[in-house]
Amino acid sequence: MQSKQRKISINYRPLQISGDIEVIGSVPDMQVYQADKAEYTPDYTLTPLTLFPRCNATDPDAIVKIGNVNAALTNMKWYERVGSSRTLITSANTNYVITDSGSEKGKIQMKKNVSTINPVTLEFYAEYVDSKRSGQTHVFQFSRLIRTVDGSAPQPKLMIDSPAGLDWNPLRDIVRQTITAKLIVGDTDVTATSKCKFFFYRKLDNGTLEQIVDGNGDNDWEFVSLSKNVLTIDRNYIGKEITYVCKASYSASGSPSSTPNSNIDYVSTTIRRRIPAIEIDWKGVPQQVADGTTVIYPQPIIRDTVGDIPNPSELLECEWRTKAAGASSYSLVATGYNPRIPFTDGMMLNLTVIDRGPYAALVTSDGKYIVNSDNKFVVARKRIV
Repeated sequence: MQSKQRKISINYRPLQISGDIEVIGSVPDMQVYQADKAEYTPDYTLTPLTLFPRCNATDPDAIVKIGNVNAALTNMKWYERVGSSRTLITSANTNYVITDSGSEKGKIQMKKNVSTINPVTLEFYAEYVDSKRSGQTHVFQFSRLIRTVDGSAPQPKLMIDSPAGLDWNPLRDIVRQTITAKLIVGDTDVTATSKCKFFFYRKLDNGTLEQIVDGNGDNDWEFVSLSKNVLTIDRNYIGKEITYVCKASYSASGSPSSTPNSNIDYVSTTIRRRIPAIEIDWKGVPQQVADGTTVIYPQPIIRDTVGDIPNPSELLECEWRTKAAGASSYSLVATGYNPRIPFTDGMMLNLTVIDRGPYAALVTSDGKYIVNSDNKFVVARKRIV
């Protein structure tokens, strides 16, 4: 007699990791030094610069829900690089304060000013172990340049009214968002003058920037309009997240360049689609039904911390499953908000509420866009996997 044994394991696909260093609060990551006054604006010794290395992980197999993993980071380090010198930042360095636990793990405060001739690069390193799936170790590495400019001549300062990181809740927040840019030179707002131009970009999945011009680009699904300094988008067309970058050019004489000035720092905003925790239940079905009942008609109840979700069918789908008495698993028997469900005595009823996802263009099996009789793209909500 012969026998053979072999271990069979799951072949997990690697986690998809992403992130960046975000500026937290209103203190910018660039200073202005006025030599005649020997003053820094802002002065990091009085109002520290706060940076947060946001570390995200996505399970491509959707086996576990992960998201932000800062609290689980290991072997975390911050380095300070000045020129060719690279130094590990430890707790003994009073110029920095690092958060080493909790959901804000990795957050760093910089409490020293930067020389105009020696900019500082802060480099972040951390590891994340995929302990629930593959045991694989993933590495996060980000860097941020902190510099000081000479304030003897006013330095144009570009800003937008959307924060560096913005979570939008499609269940409650308005769909359209305007991103308004402003350029300040010294104490003067030059936004509405002929001295400046603004340039908006969309960051693609491969990290490259695609300029947004007129809404006719290949990726302009969420585009609504663009004026000189105002970009309007429809967030219903945003998938998991999207990053916009704004740049500018400026000329005191009134002839700004048709391309961004490299000496004007760009600003960005990352908009993330986030539906918070919801509470689900149903009504219309008592725990004990009358003898002879063959069909039940439950109605879902979906709430968040504010109350009942308005018009939930627009964004959420209901899946109804039953398990007969003695059965080992549930079976899908209906979908929607007015189900007709066959009843058997002793059965279990289960309701699952699913995000229908953002809008996406429909394509044929060979990858061509589907259009209607007016030659407009046909769109439908697509669940994010």
